[in-house]
Amino acid sequence: MKRFWRYLGSDGGSVPYGVLFAMLGVVGIVFAVLADGPVGVRGGYVGELLWVLGLLAVARRVRPRLLLTSGIGWLAAMVISTTGVPADTAVPVGLMVGAGIALGVSLATRSGVSFEWAPNKVYDQDDGPKPFTETVVLVGTGVFAVIGIALLIWG
Repeated sequence: MKRFWRYLGSDGGSVPYGVLFAMLGVVGIVFAVLADGPVGVRGGYVGELLWVLGLLAVARRVRPRLLLTSGIGWLAAMVISTTGVPADTAVPVGLMVGAGIALGVSLATRSGVSFEWAPNKVYDQDDGPKPFTETVVLVGTGVFAVIGIALLIWG
């Protein structure tokens, strides 16, 4: 029990990042659920928040390439969600499109990256077994795309 309290920072130290992100995530989800607006908007924001918190939770268990491609998709989702009008359509579409971008780019670069100016050269090639956590992240990203579609249809 002493080790648990030390992890939480009760021994005079600072709060660890994992606990801080969990607290911020819980507060963000509560605010998103209790906010005014259609279910699609609230659900979309909860999905985007869970998506980025999930990426932060597995940051040390996946390759940086997956974090970069998933981050690009999440950023696209946030841009569409916050700038689109009307919000009850833009937020689910942002979640759906952002997850689709992240999933497509992640799958395209999963084994290596090649460029048009040197089509026979593959950079950062990795033919070894992929970490299991990466597969879980890709499946979760696909689930967020399906959630965006469901919120668009029924939200």
